[in-house]
Amino acid sequence: MSSKYELSDLSGSDRNIVSEDKMSAKEGGCYVRTATGFLIALVAILISVGVGLIVHFAENRPIECSFPDTYTGGAGKSQQQGRQVVQCPQSTTKAANFHTPSVSPSATTAMPRLKDVRLPTSLVPVHYDLRLQPEMYSTDPSKFIFEGKVAIDLNCTQATRNVTLHINMLNITKDSIVFKLKSGSGSTPHYVKHTEDKERQFLIIQLDKDTTPGSQYQLSMDFVGPLRDDLQGFYLSSYKEGNQTVYLATTQFEPTDARKAFPCFDEPAIKSTFKVTLVRKKHLMSLSNMPRENVIPIANDYVEDKYQISKKMSTYLLAFVIGQFNKTENRTAHNLLYGAWARPQSVDQTHVALDVGINTIVNYEKYFGVRFPLPKQDMIAIPDFGLGAMENWGLITYRETAMLFYPGVSSEKNRQRVTVVITHELAHQWFGDLVTMSWWDDLWLNEGFARFVEHMGANMLYPDWKMFEQFVAHTTHAAFEFDSLVSSHPIYVPVENPDEIHEIFDSISYDKGGSVIRMIRFVLGEETFKNGLQLYLRNHSYGNADHNDLWNAWATQAKNDGHQVDVKKIMDTWTLQMNYPVVKITKLNGKIRLEQSRFLKNKNARDPEKYHSTFGYKWEIPFTYVTSAAPNVNITNSDIKWLSDTTLDIDHVNVAADEWILGNIDQYGYYRVNYEDSNWKLLIQQLKTKHKVISNINRAQIINDAWSLARAGQLSTDIALNILEYLGKEQDYIPWVAARTQLQYLDDMLRKTELYGKFENFMLSKLSDPFKHFGLDDTNASHIDSLIRSDIVEMACSYGLKDCIQHAKQLFGKWMDSPDDNPIDPDLRPAVYCTAIAEGDETEWTFAFEKFKAATVATEKVTLSRALACTRSTWLLSRYLELSVTPSVVRKQDATKVILYIGANPIGQSLAWDFVRGKWDYLFNTYGKGVFSFARLISGITATFNTEFQLKQLHDFLEEYPDMGTGNRAFKQAIEKTESNIMWMKRNRDTVATWLDNVGTPHDARVKDVRLPLHLIPDSYDVTLKPNMYSNDPEQFNFEGHVKIVMTAKEIGRNVTLHVNKLNINEKSINFGKQDGSKGPKYKGQRLTDDKRQFEIFFLDSDTVAGEKYTIEMNFTGPLTGDLAGLYLSQYKRENDTIYIATTQFEPTDARKAFPCFDEPQLKAVFNVRLVRKSHMVSISNMPIISEQKMEDDFLMDIYNTSAKMSTYLLAFIVCDFKYTADTTTTGVKYRAWARPESLNQTKVALETGTTLLTYYAEYFGEAFPLPKQDMIAIPDFAAGAMENWGLITYRETAMLYEPGVSSEANLQRVKVVVAHELAHQWFGDLVTMEWWDDLWLNEGFASFVEYMGTDHVSPDWNMFEQFVFEIYEVFDIDSLASSHPIYVPVQNPDEINEIFDTISYAKGGSVIRMMRFFLGEETFKKGLQQYLHERKYKNAFHDDLWNALEKQADTEHKNIKVKDILDTWILQMNYPVVTVTKDTTGKIKLQQERFLKDKNAKDPGTYTSPFNYQWKIPFTYTTSENAQFNQTDKNVMWLNEGEMSLQTNYPTSKDSWIIGNIQQYGVYRVNYDSDNWNSLINQLKTNHKVIHVLNRGQIINDAFGLAQAKMLSMNTALNTLEYLSSETEYVPWVAASSQLGYIHNMIAETELYGSFERFMQSTVMKQYERLGLDDTNASHLESYVRARIASHACGYDIENCTNAAKQLLQQYMNTPDNNPIEPELKSTIYCTALREGGEKEWNFLFEKYMTATVQAEKSRILSSLSCTRKTWILNKFLELALDDSVVRKQDAYKVFINVGRNIVGRAVAWDFFRANWNDIYKTYGTGSFSLSDIIAGVTASFNTEFQLQELRDFQMTHPDMGSGTRAFSQTIENTKTNIQWMGDNYDTVKDWLKKYTKP
Repeated sequence: MSSKYELSDLSGSDRNIVSEDKMSAKEGGCYVRTATGFLIALVAILISVGVGLIVHFAENRPIECSFPDTYTGGAGKSQQQGRQVVQCPQSTTKAANFHTPSVSPSATTAMPRLKDVRLPTSLVPVHYDLRLQPEMYSTDPSKFIFEGKVAIDLNCTQATRNVTLHINMLNITKDSIVFKLKSGSGSTPHYVKHTEDKERQFLIIQLDKDTTPGSQYQLSMDFVGPLRDDLQGFYLSSYKEGNQTVYLATTQFEPTDARKAFPCFDEPAIKSTFKVTLVRKKHLMSLSNMPRENVIPIANDYVEDKYQISKKMSTYLLAFVIGQFNKTENRTAHNLLYGAWARPQSVDQTHVALDVGINTIVNYEKYFGVRFPLPKQDMIAIPDFGLGAMENWGLITYRETAMLFYPGVSSEKNRQRVTVVITHELAHQWFGDLVTMSWWDDLWLNEGFARFVEHMGANMLYPDWKMFEQFVAHTTHAAFEFDSLVSSHPIYVPVENPDEIHEIFDSISYDKGGSVIRMIRFVLGEETFKNGLQLYLRNHSYGNADHNDLWNAWATQAKNDGHQVDVKKIMDTWTLQMNYPVVKITKLNGKIRLEQSRFLKNKNARDPEKYHSTFGYKWEIPFTYVTSAAPNVNITNSDIKWLSDTTLDIDHVNVAADEWILGNIDQYGYYRVNYEDSNWKLLIQQLKTKHKVISNINRAQIINDAWSLARAGQLSTDIALNILEYLGKEQDYIPWVAARTQLQYLDDMLRKTELYGKFENFMLSKLSDPFKHFGLDDTNASHIDSLIRSDIVEMACSYGLKDCIQHAKQLFGKWMDSPDDNPIDPDLRPAVYCTAIAEGDETEWTFAFEKFKAATVATEKVTLSRALACTRSTWLLSRYLELSVTPSVVRKQDATKVILYIGANPIGQSLAWDFVRGKWDYLFNTYGKGVFSFARLISGITATFNTEFQLKQLHDFLEEYPDMGTGNRAFKQAIEKTESNIMWMKRNRDTVATWLDNVGTPHDARVKDVRLPLHLIPDSYDVTLKPNMYSNDPEQFNFEGHVKIVMTAKEIGRNVTLHVNKLNINEKSINFGKQDGSKGPKYKGQRLTDDKRQFEIFFLDSDTVAGEKYTIEMNFTGPLTGDLAGLYLSQYKRENDTIYIATTQFEPTDARKAFPCFDEPQLKAVFNVRLVRKSHMVSISNMPIISEQKMEDDFLMDIYNTSAKMSTYLLAFIVCDFKYTADTTTTGVKYRAWARPESLNQTKVALETGTTLLTYYAEYFGEAFPLPKQDMIAIPDFAAGAMENWGLITYRETAMLYEPGVSSEANLQRVKVVVAHELAHQWFGDLVTMEWWDDLWLNEGFASFVEYMGTDHVSPDWNMFEQFVFEIYEVFDIDSLASSHPIYVPVQNPDEINEIFDTISYAKGGSVIRMMRFFLGEETFKKGLQQYLHERKYKNAFHDDLWNALEKQADTEHKNIKVKDILDTWILQMNYPVVTVTKDTTGKIKLQQERFLKDKNAKDPGTYTSPFNYQWKIPFTYTTSENAQFNQTDKNVMWLNEGEMSLQTNYPTSKDSWIIGNIQQYGVYRVNYDSDNWNSLINQLKTNHKVIHVLNRGQIINDAFGLAQAKMLSMNTALNTLEYLSSETEYVPWVAASSQLGYIHNMIAETELYGSFERFMQSTVMKQYERLGLDDTNASHLESYVRARIASHACGYDIENCTNAAKQLLQQYMNTPDNNPIEPELKSTIYCTALREGGEKEWNFLFEKYMTATVQAEKSRILSSLSCTRKTWILNKFLELALDDSVVRKQDAYKVFINVGRNIVGRAVAWDFFRANWNDIYKTYGTGSFSLSDIIAGVTASFNTEFQLQELRDFQMTHPDMGSGTRAFSQTIENTKTNIQWMGDNYDTVKDWLKKYTKP
């Protein structure tokens, strides 16, 4: 059989696959005692008798036709009224609609494999008379069938009462079975009935009496089968001729599919002759193994082609083809007629194949000494063919790429492939056809021989091709890779059922088989080898043989030739045990010592011992060697030293210390060689100085051996790496093939690490000289030069060699300019096509795709199909993946290759792996029973796996799908290889890094009862803290402290329960007593630590008494780490010095990490703080310092004034070396702004904003700021944006520091907004604090609203209240999920508390307050707030306290507003309403409200029950086109309190009139209308959009898309709201549109629609981009905002002017690094675009700028931009760096995950990294308020497939407790469901809408 094992259409080295086998008793076997054997035999006899009786007396049921899809168990059969009904033929042409059999191959329980599948031999066929008639002439291929008749002559060898033969997916025609006596004695048995054993694929014919031995019988029957495009059996293929589909019928029977074409005895040893008749329409032709005898016309335009009787042969070698083909033909030197057939348009591509065939068959006749025995030989190129070719005797079928060659289009690689496949198949005409293995366990006798002989045959034709050198690099090395696993198998391998047989069509049978034949040829010598083969063929012609027959023939011939060779003894060690040896050579005094051992890639891998070695893994090794003293000795078999035992000493070998020895000359032996390190170094030195002293083959061997030994841990990786250093001088093909294989392994292992850039540099340094030598001019090149040039150019371009890329792009561009004239040399097309598509965009891809579809030369089609996978656009790769399983675009034979091509692209690897898992059932059903493609798919798609996470994915997948058909062994080997890769990475990563530097440029379930007991209430704390951070080892940093708490007893109790987390309490220091010192309860020396609740319980010896005051005090220590919570360590760099500071973040539950305390917000107390510091440091806390106390060792203690009464979470302490700027408010409050000294000048904006707003707020709220000072400080490491500690607000540096000229307008607004937010908290949160965290929104919702009010006060021209609607947009998105939560939400433990620091508490809380302010009126709202603050100051509050204050104020003003009744509907139930505005029956305006959900069908988990049945009290406002009034007040509000109501106003009815509800979007609700009103609004936007208020323009867009997503509005309507945008100049509508466009972008970014969407965006943005450009000089604040957004779209959607300008600007910056020419507002866009379009150089430049930036706004901006690169290895490196807090601060790392996930290229990278590094991520962020939720939401935002949804569910199942990310993950799952639904509902609509933007 063919080179079908080869995947030479793929580039690089083959990634070979093997699959699981079963053991038989043929060799080795098992043995039982006599008594046991007797019992087993007796039981077997009884069972046989029982079965016979059952069969004999079973009811005879007629069979009715119903074709099964497959035979699995008893599936497909039912019993109906005494009839046996079997499924009728059903086929499908749409891959997406494939039929799922009743027993799914993906079921979680694997079916046991059958053993007893061999046929009985009581009746043996001698002749078949077969007639087949395919029916394929209608227009519906799903109905195509074939009909057949077969008559089989059978010789009886022993009496039997049944005939058992094979059948699969055939239906026997009713009453057609006839069994009769043909010759001999005895009465004639007759047919009684038949049954089918579908698992064994047996047809069992029951007779009425026994047959007679020696007689001949005939069995005949008619049958029908489905003619499908499944590439197996008798199957359907097709091709296009113009627009016409031309169908053909053809065959592929090996190994076990003749039974799919006709009932037969389908085993290789059961040979017969065949008389074939094929029925066809007149316009078609037919072929079979023998010449056609005659043609007989029959009815209905049919003819019968009758063929001569065949030679005796196996069923699997039979073949027929019926179709429209033409031929070329010629005769051999011996007058054999040789025909080469192809479809008519390709017949001119058969000349090379015909010449190769004619010459090869003559060469073989001479070499084998046996004339070709048939009267003709045909070869035919089949359009759909699952293999490379098939050796059917006299009619060899080929894949088109393996037979057709078109000069000027096909390459030299194509020529070699055609040649080698033909020489392989013709070798089979002797080895396989003339002499056939007895059973499939000796498959290698066919395939191993053909693998070796294919090279010999090609070498006979083209000796300059160096085919025997190529054999080593392509075949032996491939076998080594495969055979180094414990999941390998012996060459001779017991197999039983079809799956097991399919599995061994692998590298062992082919490549290892061929390699050991090459080895024995060397051992025997050429003449003995050849003559022995001739003897073997003569002895077994037309029969069967096993391996011992071959050994005997060679041994006999060797004896005849005068030398004794025990061939069996030698070869049994190579064929009957798996794996192979490594020979270690050691130099001794005057001799060398050889030592053999079993070689395994992973010596720790567990050997399943499925194949026991009877030789103890020792081999008969033919060892040869040379030394540097005589390197060119001609080694022959007389030089062999036999290593038969573990060791062998070879005497009289004098190798000096500075001389090398080289073993296994020309690698004739199938073994590796290892040496002492000193010898390896001498070999390396030889390669570096004069490499050609060592032969091509041995140079390749050195590379291959060294790397394999290093991967196995038997050789230093340094040595393997150093061997590669000579490659820059290497210009021969074979060493480069070996090197490329190993370099590909390095590439695979490093591609997702930070080392990949250095590896690329190394590769460029080694490829530079070879590329200069070979270049891209292949004119008049030799065959070998063309091969190496092709490889060198492919590598040079792929690793980024500029000259290569530029040349490739130019050549491809010329082709695009002249599509009918391709200027690219055929041998360079793979490299040029791939490079141009990788460097290009949709234009290049589409051009190539059209060429692919139109290609008529099969080799060109393959080259293009490979190149299409090179794109870096994930949407194109995703589109291509979908096309791969669309047979009308990609033939079924090629689908798995396309998936592998995409998987080989670093950007496509995760996409392909996800695709394979997502489409598993389809792929399994289509390919899971095939010989090669399925196993290759598994091996190839997993080849780069090298992480524990990927290993777990494999194990999980295997657990879910335990039966993988022919991929079983491949998948187990994938696991073993992944384990080996992981081990390699662990062992060698650091070594490789060093070398490249030198050569290259579950958690516990949540607890609920976590509230403290309240029998003791704190009054005051005395807290002393001393951070110890003054050594050079931060690992040793800690803090020590003392706390004394004064408490009032509210009731009796016998313990003190405090919060403590990660503190060590000094037991001896604990003291409890009455405050006045009088007698009372004492600490009894016992305490309990409750880690789950973070409680420390101190037990007392007696009860406390209510009303008494008590104290408890203790000393403690704690770790000072950089975990961003509690009292923690921060740091920054000053030149080369690291400066450490200690700072705090206590909200919500981390004061307990700094000192033992009552850490709940309602347990307020006063605090006396003392901080101990070194004299060169300063300390800061909430209050002013009142004194300073000197201590030992240069320490000082700062003593602070007593604080106001406040909650623990508002306390703060800092010890640092910072400086400050200061000012005083008009009310006399001292205000200081602290920063590290280098950044002090950046505090001006924050200080000015703070002093202004502190005064403004005091006036507005009617309460003076109660503290004597206010500090603000910018902390280098800070998880949140800022924290409102009373009197000492801590900020992230980006939220407080602003540098004019560097920071942008967005940075300026952020600073002012965050300062305004935190100062609002000094009243809302600090002065008045919520009672418990369930009312968190009272803090955060208020601050979120007031921040806009405050910023508007200091910068009124910024239109902050217009910008507020962005908060509403965010609320509308997250609060439309069934997994949302009410604003007021019950929470218990820290994780739940952290979870609600989210959009609902902040943005929705603020939005509801804004709505309330509107319907109350400004003055009522302000005075009500003042009353609330006055009543609750220094206390805690519940939301009803606020409602009461506001309602009281409204009553005072005689406003009848029930604030509590209204607001309870907004805070006590989740989600929000949509109000539908229509016309009622009387023509009035009708309002209807309902709960809005993105997905109405989403399952509400029922966590939060609505007390109002999801009805809201809605303040409704509206205006119409007749009287457009957008400036409305509380007086215009109409209350929609019920489900629906009608207004007293008429609905507008004039043409194009409209109504708009929710004026300026003050209400937290959406508005929907009828289609006419929507169309009128859209028309208004298009004609004069400014008639509508800017906020309502944004609202229209936002509402339309929200409603469309919920299927309450057509998506087409929503899309139409965007069409006016090119005229929009205002910021708010652009933000609204960007949000929706971003969503569409995310949904279709990896689909075929993305190109059209990109063009829509370009056309939409172009007008505004041309207006605004990239010059932001003297722009206003909002103009800068608009320009930044437009520029982001323009560059992001690849408007050429923008992209080029961005690249030029960054280049200018790179040219003058100290002078950044980019406007601050545009830096994010410029940086991101330039990195997206650039490479490692640009990335490294900005990374260095990030590392040295002192302005945090710039640092943050660069950090985000670094995620924009398209290079996946850089993204992986960046993600790794994000976990290194010396590079990326912990406070910022989460942004890296999010931003990488937003990058189309980075989506899968981020998701995989997130899962693989979950433990580290959880440890860092799992208890924080925001980061983990943000990471989860950001990384998964674009998920929109069922497969991704399942991945989320799987992850959630294995990680049920995600800390503060638990709710976010549930919401992610719900969002993904919504996204999936959106895709299903809207994909086609968007596609149709975008058609106007499709390229002509």
